[in-house]
Formats: sequence, structure tokens, C-alpha cells
Amino acid sequence: MKAILKNMTAAVQVDKADYKVREESLRLRLLSLQKELATSNRAILILMNGVEGSGKGETTRKLLEWLDARGVETNAFWTAQGEEAEHPPLWRFWQMLPARGRIGIYFGSWYTQPIIDRAFKNIGKEEFERQLGEIRNLEEMLIAEGVILIKFWMYLSLDAQKAIAKAKKAKAKTRWRISSLARKFARKRKRFQKVDLEVLSQTHTTIAPWTIIDAASEKSRELAAGEALVEKLRQALHPSGAVHLQISPRFKTAPRNYIADLNQNKKINDDEYKEQLEILTAKAAALADKMSTSKKSLALVFEGPDAAGKGGAIRRVIAGMDPRHYRVIGIAAPTDEEKARPYLWRFWRNTPRDGKLHIFDRSWYGRVLVERIEKFCTENEWQRAYGEINDFELALTEAGVTVRKFYLATTQDEQLARFKDREITPYKQYKLTEEDWRNRDKWHAYETAACDMFANTSTAYAPWILVEANNKNHARIKVMRAVVDALEEALR
Repeated sequence: MKAILKNMTAAVQVDKADYKVREESLRLRLLSLQKELATSNRAILILMNGVEGSGKGETTRKLLEWLDARGVETNAFWTAQGEEAEHPPLWRFWQMLPARGRIGIYFGSWYTQPIIDRAFKNIGKEEFERQLGEIRNLEEMLIAEGVILIKFWMYLSLDAQKAIAKAKKAKAKTRWRISSLARKFARKRKRFQKVDLEVLSQTHTTIAPWTIIDAASEKSRELAAGEALVEKLRQALHPSGAVHLQISPRFKTAPRNYIADLNQNKKINDDEYKEQLEILTAKAAALADKMSTSKKSLALVFEGPDAAGKGGAIRRVIAGMDPRHYRVIGIAAPTDEEKARPYLWRFWRNTPRDGKLHIFDRSWYGRVLVERIEKFCTENEWQRAYGEINDFELALTEAGVTVRKFYLATTQDEQLARFKDREITPYKQYKLTEEDWRNRDKWHAYETAACDMFANTSTAYAPWILVEANNKNHARIKVMRAVVDALEEALR
């Protein structure tokens, strides 16, 4: 594992005059590159990591001093508390992602908690490696979406750590910085160093390498961080040749037409429907109430062609529930703010906290449906998205969020009948648009895309439930039964 340290920038002695000259040059180059960044389609995310006492805070302050602070957002992360602790672990990092043209600095990052948990043996090797795998997938996705990811690790040998801690303790002006937590960590220096090296070795990848800096010398550390930032920015904004990000999409073509296999003759008469709906509504409400005081949550996704009955099914799901326990999130075209960040950003922001039910009326699957068909994204992007979405849903599941996905399917004839009904029914006319009619011309393309979606993203932890929706009574009861089952599963 120590082989990773061969890439470390060594500490050197820098006199005051030399430091001043190099600092001025660094500042000018950084400001020039930052100005270019502001008009680009890229964002910079800097992760500032390292051992306690290695100067992470001082180095961050120096970078902020050199950069134009108006284009930089700095966020410090420690143990998740309050609302952060009620969401999946990665939620708080997604919340703060910088927009295109801006720089984000994470003081502490998604590496911090896994390292602490492993050092104190709160998690085993298998869980630790699972979390590192999740991080690698996250970083790969961010980079593929145009984020310039720069990972700094401030390294100190065990002897250097002891010497710095001793010096701080001896000085009255720095003694206050040695907290009880720092002392607790200091007693496990060897254990932390072992875990740190494991992290560096397993997450130093071709597309997301670590910049490891020997932090024993303050001036040398600051200059090394500044020079590394300049070089990585220069390479990203002025690539020497064509850059091809080698990320292989996890994609397969659907083996058959799952939608054509559905039996659209399934029906439930009105009397049976009313009886079953009343029972299921009461059950769903009681279970949602019980879930509201638990550490579990539920995310429901609704997809399907126009007029398939998604809205009607959602209204039946929430009919008996306390409005404080659920939230319905309607998804439309992304806003300018959303377009300035990776496409999953707007969905990570809306993941449910503990005890809540979130219902997505259309969802992140727009990437592999409408964006694919209308060519709003490239072929590589939508093919890559299947794996990214699976990673996203797995992260939710691992954090205690039960995920269920419904696809309401109708025949073309049934859709046409509903469109005509909307045309002549005043209170339904607002639902019908020119785009709805235009989408009918691409029925088979959307059906193919939907089948590929099922083949690539229906997993044991987040399955698709295909709903025969020609008969609304049948569709709504099938959805309600599945929602009750999902709530019961969440509470087990």
C-alpha cells in the first residue's frame, strides 16, 4: 500500500523571498484560469483531505486568498447531524455541488466518515470496500458529467504527526486546537495511517487520481497545492489533444418487448374496485403513519406514456395519508440551475429523509426515455446512465430507502381514446398539448426505450412493476397493492 506514496510531492525548504515570488506568480495564473473557467461548461470540485494537523485548513485558506472568492464555495463536512443524518450519506455532498463555471472546495469529503468508521472498527472490511466502490462510481459519474475533480491528500509521517502535536501543545496560542476528539484520534495514529493508505490505494484511479503532498513544511505544502491546482486546471481547460473518457456503459438491449407481453384485458368492476380501494387506502395511510416515526423511507417512481393514468394512481396512493408524511414531486424539463450540474443533482436533492414518502411523477429515467428519443443527450450519455441510475438507487437502498418503480402501460388505441376524451372535457383540456400528439408519432421508439430501461434497471433492490393500465380500476388497485407491500417491506 505504501507504493502509493511514491507519487507524493516531497516537502522542501522554501525561503521567504522565494516563497513571495512564487506565490505572486501562482496567484496571477490561478486568477487567469479561474476567469476562463467562469465562461466554460466545467465546474471544479476540490477535495481537501489528510491527517489531523496536516494543514488542510491553512491550505484551504491560502487557496481562497489566491482565488477570486466570488467564484468559490467552501463547505466543511464532519459527522452528519440533523437533517443530514436523516438522508443517505451522499446527499449532503450532492446538495453542495458547484455549478458550471464555479469552484467548490470540500473541506472533508465523502472519504471522511468511512475512514473514521474503519479506523474505530465500526465497520468491517467488506462494508468499507463497498463504500469505497460507491465512491469510485460517484467520482466516475461526476467526471463524466464535466466536473474537474481534484483530490488533495495532506500526508504526514507518524513521527511528523507526533512532533506537530507536541509543538502545538507547547504553544499557548495553538494549544486550544487540540480537542478531546483530536486526542482520541491521536491515540490511533497507526490505525488511521493504515486505513488512509488503503483508501489512497483503492481510490487512486486514472480518471480521479490523488495529489499527495508531504505537509511537513508549511510553505512547501501551500506552493505544491497551488501548483497542482494550476496544472490540473490548465490541462482541463487546454487539453493538448482529443480527450476520450474511457467509461464503458453498462448497457444491454432488451431481449423482448415486455410491454407487448402485458395482458391489457385485465379488469376490475366498479363495485369490487371501490371495496378494495377503501381497504388499501386505509392500510397505506396506517403504514405511512407508522413509517413516519421510523428510520425508514420510501421512494415511488411513476413513468409511462401520456394519459396512462399516472396522476390518477398517485392521487389514490396519497388519498388517506397525512400530508405531512409525503411529498409529490412533479418532474419537468430541467431549469438553468439544474442544467448547470450533473443530471442526477436535482433528484439527489429530493431524496426522502427518514420517515417520509416521496413520489416522483416522472423521474431520473427521463435520461433514458425522452432525452434519448429527442437526442437531448448523446448516445454514450444515455447508455452510461443505466449504470449510474443503478448506483444511485443502490445508494438509496443501502441508506434505508425502499425504492419501487411503476410503469403504467396502455395500448395506442386506448391512449387515442383518452386524448379525444380530454379534447371534449373542459376540466381535462389543460392536460392535452401539441407535444402529446407529437409523441404519439414516436410510440414505438419510446416503447423500445422503455423495454431497454426495464432490462437494464429492474433490480432486486429497485424493481420495475409493469402495470396494465387500459382499465383504470385494475391499474389503480395493482399500484395500491404494490405500495402497501412496499410500505410493509420498509417497516420490516
